[in-house]
Amino acid sequence: MDYLFSKQALSIYFNVWERMKREEDLSGDSELIADAMRAHPEFDSLWPQGEAAFHPQEIDGYVVNPLIHTGLHVAVEKQLFQQDPEEVEVVFKALLEKGVPRHEAIHRIAGLWGNLYFLSVRRGGPLEETVYIEELKLLMEQTENS
Repeated sequence: MDYLFSKQALSIYFNVWERMKREEDLSGDSELIADAMRAHPEFDSLWPQGEAAFHPQEIDGYVVNPLIHTGLHVAVEKQLFQQDPEEVEVVFKALLEKGVPRHEAIHRIAGLWGNLYFLSVRRGGPLEETVYIEELKLLMEQTENS
């Protein structure tokens, strides 16, 4: 999933953005990227700007990197679709059952995965899936106790 967070992703995201505007049918990762873009209309003005979407922006009082944020959405959606790891779906469903809106549930899981990804893979190490699963279990416990 490295391509979701690279400068190469800019051209992929821009291509998806253009295809969305032309109302073309999308599938696979392109469809997931488009769905994540639709979930974040606050980024709409940035996609056509290319490099601007790769840099942190202040949006609604928060500093956000639109490309990274969208990529994290896609990463979690892929995990849910592939049920890999299976704990993602369990935690996701538990969050929904507790009344957490779908978008917020994706954000909570993406926060865990993103922190782990950027602490390990982006620094040259492997993604520690066992650590991710443990963090998902902790999130599950917090969800059950809230």
